[in-house]
Amino acid sequence: MRKILILFLFVSLSISAFSQFKLGFQFSPTLSTNRVELKSDSVNLDSDGTALRLAFGPIVDVQLTDNYYFSSGILLCSKRAGFEGQDKAGNFPSVKEDYNLQYVQIPLSLKLYTNEVALDKRIYFQFGGALEFNVKEKANNDNNMLVRDFRLFDGSILAGMGLEYQIGTSTLVFGGLTYHRGLVNAVSKHANVGGDVILKNDYISLDIGVKL
Repeated sequence: MRKILILFLFVSLSISAFSQFKLGFQFSPTLSTNRVELKSDSVNLDSDGTALRLAFGPIVDVQLTDNYYFSSGILLCSKRAGFEGQDKAGNFPSVKEDYNLQYVQIPLSLKLYTNEVALDKRIYFQFGGALEFNVKEKANNDNNMLVRDFRLFDGSILAGMGLEYQIGTSTLVFGGLTYHRGLVNAVSKHANVGGDVILKNDYISLDIGVKL
């Protein structure tokens, strides 16, 4: 984590020598959910609902033109992996398992700003992706047996929009919604259930932050 933060600060300072940029902090309550797939003759496996999680950390927006910015940062992002399984013969009751996952997330995206829609207010649209590194995983109870290990690396695409408001000569506050769609199977090792368990993490975040 320390090495990643140092690298982020180094890149930010290097960019600042050539570009105008804004440093800030973002706080994002999220609704975390999963897409689950299993091709098995003996077991049905589905996603087990949605849970409230959190992402937060420093961000940087680098100006490319008057209306285009490159946006990145380092966020600590919590996710939930939830499963509901049942044997197809119906001999056993359904089983539910869930796991808490924490990632260091590095978003790499482009922000497109409109001209002012009201005094000191602009709408932005954001598109891109995110690199994510698993730093912690925990089963929520001792009976969880399905997943033996999660992958170190995850990745997602993101799309969002929001409103930015300038409240001083150099201070900006913003709020918006962003959808992250997982691209990588987060499960690396699992119990033998007659097929490969595929889980991809998705979430919707309410992004609130300030930039200076």
